[in-house]
Formats: sequence, C-alpha cells, structure tokens
Amino acid sequence: HLEDVVAGDTVTFTVAGGSHTATQSTLENPCDHAPGGFDSEQMTSGQTFQITVNDTNPIWVYCETTGHCRSGMVFAVNPGTQLAQFQAAATGDTPPSTSSAGSSSSVGSTSQAPSGSASSTTGGSSSHSSASASASSTPNAGRMTVGDVSASVMGLAAALFGGLLAL
Repeated sequence: HLEDVVAGDTVTFTVAGGSHTATQSTLENPCDHAPGGFDSEQMTSGQTFQITVNDTNPIWVYCETTGHCRSGMVFAVNPGTQLAQFQAAATGDTPPSTSSAGSSSSVGSTSQAPSGSASSTTGGSSSHSSASASASSTPNAGRMTVGDVSASVMGLAAALFGGLLAL
C-alpha cells in the first residue's frame, strides 16, 4: 500500500511478468469492479497503467485475473487503518474490527502504455511482490513490488513509502 499520496500524484502500475490488471474496487467488495472505477484491462510484462489521484481518500485496487484477488492480490492507496480489513475481505478471512467506514476516492486521468515507468515528475510505481516497502533514492517517491506487478508514486510533496498488498 502507499500512504500520504496527495491530489495530483500519479500512481503507475508496472507488470514484470504474467497477466494482471489494476482494477478499482471498494472496501466492502474488494474483488468486484467499482461502478465507474478504473480498469487497466489485462496487461503483460512491461506494460504500465497510470492513475492520477484527485484527493486523499482511499483507493482500493485488485487484480481481476481469475483467482488473483481471492489469493490476496489487492493494493490500496491511502488505506489508513482499513488495510487489514480490505485484505481480509479479499481473501475471505475474518477482518479485524475497525471503527471507520471506507470512503470512495475520485481518480483523475488514466493511461496504459507498453513501457516501463512514467517519465513525468509526478509519477509513481508500486508492484505486487511482497508486503514490505522499499524506498527509491528519489525524494518524495515510493515504490512497492509484489509478485509480477509493481507500483510507484512520485509525489508533489509527500514522502511515499509503504507496504503493498499483493496486487
């Protein structure tokens, strides 16, 4: 997951292998496409998909490839205290109790390209490889890798590193 992502930041999902999607969902239904939400459609090695964040509300994302979401391939931007609840709901586990409800975030533009990472100064990347975070050497940039998908974010003003849920 990525925390402290602000309006105007760009999140870039990059596929390193296999076939995956970056599809927007909701906290309550992590493995279902959110009405009006983004969907990268199937991507393969080297392809990217970008979203522009419009606010600081949580953005819930999953891989729509058969069986991937229920296996835990989910990702969140600004999940706050609801990350464990989202992961548990995706895999069918009992979520820990939480006192706050999930809100919906608006996402600006989206784009898909067959190349590696974004070249803009407001671009980021996260991937699905493990639940641990690694920071890039670029200030205000966060990068996560989980499995064959990575996501990165380069923020306008925030230091963005965190753990990525399997995407």
